[in-house]
Amino acid sequence: MNKYYILVPKSLNLEQRLSKFPPDFELSRDYCHYFISELIKQVSNQNNSDEFKDFKTAISHFISRCAGINQSIYRNSKLHIDYLYQNFGGEGRVLWKNNYKPGSCYSYYLPRHFWGDGELELICISEKTLVDKVKRLNKPQIDNTVRKHLNFTLQYFDTNRIELDAESALNELYQDYGRTGDYAKYLKNAVMIMNLKNEGYNFHYNPETDGRLHTALSQFPKIGRKYLKYDGEHIAEVDLSSSVPFFLSYLLSLPTSSKSATLSVQLPYSENILYHYMLVESLVSPSVREIADFRQLVLNNKLYGEFMISFTGLQNFDFGFKNMFGRAFDGDEEELRKYTKKRFLSMLFASPGEYMQEQAVFYRKFPTIHQLIKKFKQSKFRGVPRSERHKRFSHLLFQLESHFMLNIIAREINNRFRRTIPFFTLHDCLMVRESDLEQVYELMHEIFVREIGYAPNMIKKV
Repeated sequence: MNKYYILVPKSLNLEQRLSKFPPDFELSRDYCHYFISELIKQVSNQNNSDEFKDFKTAISHFISRCAGINQSIYRNSKLHIDYLYQNFGGEGRVLWKNNYKPGSCYSYYLPRHFWGDGELELICISEKTLVDKVKRLNKPQIDNTVRKHLNFTLQYFDTNRIELDAESALNELYQDYGRTGDYAKYLKNAVMIMNLKNEGYNFHYNPETDGRLHTALSQFPKIGRKYLKYDGEHIAEVDLSSSVPFFLSYLLSLPTSSKSATLSVQLPYSENILYHYMLVESLVSPSVREIADFRQLVLNNKLYGEFMISFTGLQNFDFGFKNMFGRAFDGDEEELRKYTKKRFLSMLFASPGEYMQEQAVFYRKFPTIHQLIKKFKQSKFRGVPRSERHKRFSHLLFQLESHFMLNIIAREINNRFRRTIPFFTLHDCLMVRESDLEQVYELMHEIFVREIGYAPNMIKKV
């Protein structure tokens, strides 16, 4: 059957309105629900800062919807929108709107009353003409760079093999919202579940920036992965622990004489970034002892633990922790570790003028490594504005990580097992069927030892 899934508030209840005030034309329930779902989808894209975590703030957006676009999707769209806008006694309006102005379209807003307590549900629309147009409009996008460099990763996104219990995933997301109070996150993740349910297998890859492969699964909410199955099996993961610090320690540990030859092969798109890194490194000369100590902390999975206590003593700790978890720190070490990891990585990739307190802590422990990173992020780079210079550091490490996960590990699994083990890359993580977990884990360990001489800590999870 031709069908498409959309998100609407559970408390919407259009049937009550239709029974009390039947329209004087043939109304399409599917189009009404689709139009409201599109507003919700676009609202989720508006909430990109902490101020939108609150439910009332997160939903308070007028969303622009041009008449020409509405008409191209559904011929009688105006009649439907006018009906939803009409103010019936005792029912009110389903939509509020801002009128057309030169240079801007009509914009619409779903009133707070119809959101209820904010819980969303997936409903299926099946009106053939509408569904055909919506599917064409939302056809999955695949970058040409993916087809050119990573075409082998596309074959396992098979709609007949991927299963998603979307209802359970949405229920868990809503429970998580109840704990965190972050409605913007709930909205964004609910839209991702809707997209995957509709087989929205998009692929994006830019080898000159982060070098990571972005797919429908790499963007899928972590809390919903337990509701995914492939060939009827649960999905399992092999995740690199402290992946970014691991590849930083590898980069620092490479002898200067072999660094260029080794990394130029691995990072063909980053020769200029690599050259600048090596130039800065030759001027700063990080301490051999510091590099060894840093690598040891990473390999023993103790890096974040090394900074946990120091981070709790910083002036911004109470505010930062509460902002992340929605409550004050109560001594939970696992939460403190998550907080420390987030602040540490944010510091590592931020502009040198940010996260100054965390930088001071890192400097006390690893002064020459800190100086190397700082100098590299400050160095001039042709064609890169001053405000963007620091991003080259994250690009260098992400590309190194991506090279190992995609071009070495994923390709070897694909070739050695002759495409009989389906897999999905999740940046520093490989997702496979549960029955394939052990042999993939062993092969990944073997590859790292062969290529680098040692392996990172890897975590298996079903």
